[in-house]
Amino acid sequence: MKESPQAHLQMPELLVFVKAFLFGLVAVEVFRLAFYLGNHFALWISRLHHAVAVALIAVGLSLCIAYFARRDGLAASQRLLRSQRIDLLFALTLGSCANFALAPHVAPWHEQFRGASPLWAPIILGLLLVMLASPLVRAMLRPRKVDPQLHFLPDDEIKDEAEDVLAVEKHAKSFAETVLASGAQPGLIFGVDGPWGTGKTSFINLAQRYWKQEPDIIVFRFEPLRYAADPDLADRLIRDLSKVIQKEVFAPEFTPVASRYSRMLKGKADISFLGIKLSLEPSSETVDDLLQEIDDALERINRRVIVVVDDLDRLEPKSIDNVLFTARRTFRLSRASYILCYDTEVLARSKDEGGKAREFLEKFVTVKLSLFVDSTSLTNFLRRDWQREENKLVSIPSDTMAALASILETLAEILESPAAAQYLPLVGDMRKIKRFVNALLLVQLEKTNLGRTDFNRRDLVNLMLLHLGYPGVFRQIYAEETAGRSGTFSLKREAERENFTNAPEFAAIIESCGPGARFLVQELFDVNRLGLGERSGLEEGVLRSRACFNHSGLRNLEKYLKLIVRFSAPEPRETFVLYQEAVEEVRNGTPIEELFRRPDFVLKGNADAHDQFWRVLVSQSHDFTREVAEDAIETLVAWLPRYPSLDPYDRGLRQRSIYSLVQLLDRAGWGRTSAKRLPNIGANVVEVARRILGEGEYEGRGLIARLAADDRGVLGWNDLMLFRLQCSADRRGQLHNLHTALIVHDDPNGATAGLLTGLALQGMREISQAVFAHFRRVYVETGRNFLSEVGATPASAFIGEASTAGEGKDAAVTFEQTLSASDQVEAVRSTIKNFVTYQLCNSKPPNGSGVGCGFYDETGSDNKGGISRVMNEYMFKVCFNPLLDDNNRLLFADYCLSNLSNAVFAGSEADGFIPTKVGLADGLDEAALCEYWQQYRGAFEGLLDLDRRVVTTNYVATYGKNLSAVFEVLDEMLQARSVPPEDSNPSQLAE
Repeated sequence: MKESPQAHLQMPELLVFVKAFLFGLVAVEVFRLAFYLGNHFALWISRLHHAVAVALIAVGLSLCIAYFARRDGLAASQRLLRSQRIDLLFALTLGSCANFALAPHVAPWHEQFRGASPLWAPIILGLLLVMLASPLVRAMLRPRKVDPQLHFLPDDEIKDEAEDVLAVEKHAKSFAETVLASGAQPGLIFGVDGPWGTGKTSFINLAQRYWKQEPDIIVFRFEPLRYAADPDLADRLIRDLSKVIQKEVFAPEFTPVASRYSRMLKGKADISFLGIKLSLEPSSETVDDLLQEIDDALERINRRVIVVVDDLDRLEPKSIDNVLFTARRTFRLSRASYILCYDTEVLARSKDEGGKAREFLEKFVTVKLSLFVDSTSLTNFLRRDWQREENKLVSIPSDTMAALASILETLAEILESPAAAQYLPLVGDMRKIKRFVNALLLVQLEKTNLGRTDFNRRDLVNLMLLHLGYPGVFRQIYAEETAGRSGTFSLKREAERENFTNAPEFAAIIESCGPGARFLVQELFDVNRLGLGERSGLEEGVLRSRACFNHSGLRNLEKYLKLIVRFSAPEPRETFVLYQEAVEEVRNGTPIEELFRRPDFVLKGNADAHDQFWRVLVSQSHDFTREVAEDAIETLVAWLPRYPSLDPYDRGLRQRSIYSLVQLLDRAGWGRTSAKRLPNIGANVVEVARRILGEGEYEGRGLIARLAADDRGVLGWNDLMLFRLQCSADRRGQLHNLHTALIVHDDPNGATAGLLTGLALQGMREISQAVFAHFRRVYVETGRNFLSEVGATPASAFIGEASTAGEGKDAAVTFEQTLSASDQVEAVRSTIKNFVTYQLCNSKPPNGSGVGCGFYDETGSDNKGGISRVMNEYMFKVCFNPLLDDNNRLLFADYCLSNLSNAVFAGSEADGFIPTKVGLADGLDEAALCEYWQQYRGAFEGLLDLDRRVVTTNYVATYGKNLSAVFEVLDEMLQARSVPPEDSNPSQLAE
């Protein structure tokens, strides 16, 4: 039977009306006393000049208006008017009238104020104005907020759909509409169930945006984790709810009702006074009566409350029960809906009996929504979305991004593999993904050029996950497999069969690990899962790259562990704001050349300023206009010769600038119109290829010709070969637009998606042929010796215009001996000789380190290694030919000594670096090398006595100590090819 309206009639709130009455009484009294004090002060004001009086009044009114505006007085007034509380206005008016009734009784008090000194009025007024001005002045003098210098991906929840990486905005909107539509059902409790990291808070944030569009909805976010130690969460919930409602609407009657409900929940209160203990019993009202009053209060203000309880599963079991019972106590509120966010599995584990815990939860949650993370969204984030404007870190250097991209691409491939289900508990949500990315940033992988190491990227990912998720197991691996030890985890070799197998104790360790750690350890070290039991069938590349090998001669695992554990500190960016503002100036039209003329960017002794500037500029180049992009590309190319190259691991400013140039081309070097950028399809991005090859609108100023121009010498060729190498798709630099441009330019119908090896083969053909054609014109056809020109290049060209104090410092401490400044120059010479000739000579297909230029023919698409054959002929008949110049013998000996192999990787028991067949012939044609050695062997006999050194990035070799071992390996290579020894001399060979 429907209740009559009288059943809901509540007793008026006495305190609310008393407060309004007293406010009117006191307000009129304050106004009266101010009037009495101001009479004498008004006479003094009237004697001042009219303009002065107006100015004083204007200042006072301005302060009052400014204070009123800054304290959101207008919004508060609007809430007061919307409340339509005429009854409280009547109470306030009656209070004002009461003041006049009381006036005769306090007449002596009023007479005191009438006769007070005229100074009291300006004193009190001045004090009031100072009180108003103080917070205003402090707010104005507050330091301007500086944008934080971000180093890591934050784990903040998303606020709007622009940050919605996981594409849950539509789902959140549907849920929000469902909650709104269920308003007629009292006590409805929704449950949002999902594991930690699936984005429950972000999901609620997106839903809240829709709720706030409804004027009658008040959203109350209650975080019980903040009050976990509070013995009465119900009281805390009601108090916080009251504060939220008071901020939204003027409802003075809600606070006393909520307070009475809170006291009702607490029950009897004991008070001790003068040694006498008094017990105060609650009123005769029932909980249902008070809940009805709260509901009526919400109905009178025409508001509905959505209470969101987040992180419920992070509380202790007792606190969880407290929160659930709190929601249950108030479920009869027809104007309130509850949303609980939790993970059922965590709640079940927190109780003694998981099954009963689930049933217990079902008693409270009426409607449950489960959240899941789509692995496709995660892979999209790993491949490209993490560099979106909303997600990327503007201070991450471009070379760091390139290094991270290859690892993240590997993780994306793992999440698409058949083993993805086993990886999802480890990296199956955004929190774990961001934690993984931050770990990579902490390790600073830009200081480890993965393209020039033997690290297997999947093994590196697995070890990083083990390090992050299971530190105990990782510590055990580190303890057993470092300092030259080979413990339980690395594979062993059976002496009788020379096959690899796991240690006998390995099975016991597997059993002791949890499911996640067990899976990772097996992925890394289980010989059956890896398929590495038969040693005879393993390639050398596998032996040198996989983390499971850590025996004598192959300390792979130890290298992985040291990479992860012994990371260097993040690069300091103390003046990041300077570079951010400089980039904004460039974006607004300031030429970079003009910027570089300022004292802050003078290159002399200040190379780091340019380095920081280019890093920030490249990371924010997505939205550059054509004019800004052209200025950036042209300036970067023009300034390359001025930058120092003294860094043996491609981390010098000149080498890093090449990485920045590649990123700049991929992001801003194509398709820009006066209004917007064209879609990144092949027909639009092909402009990048024309820039590189110097065709169409870029005829006569192609990057190939400009980077290796005659006035740039051999260092320009090092720039060009490094640039070309970065264009190879198999290096996983995530340069999709650049790769697409090279492929489409070569074949408009060519596939731009698929296996990276296929994309690299097709995309690198034209650029490789163009680079070699340029080299052929400059060196091969003219007979110029590239190696001798490297040796003749003055040291100033390697130093550039910047100070060398910072360049090469970190690298020098990694040498086996500390190098002097001159030796650092010699080490870079060796690097340039080997790098440029290796890239031109080698005919290796794409294998993750870039396709060799020699893989292609000079023209056509047969890919039969024609370039390699021409380059080998050039090397042996021009660069190394002692008949053309006797110093060419030294160039060949230097070349051999600069290509020694690490004894560890070579499987030798020797220490340091030794000559090997693979190392000496790497990139060169072995048959041509043997033929050369057969012809000119006799011309090298006298070199062993020369006092000559060869400095490389890893060691220093001498003719007297190391050259004889080189000759022995060359002799062994001749013997292996069954070439009959032949004593010859240069005069006979001349014929």
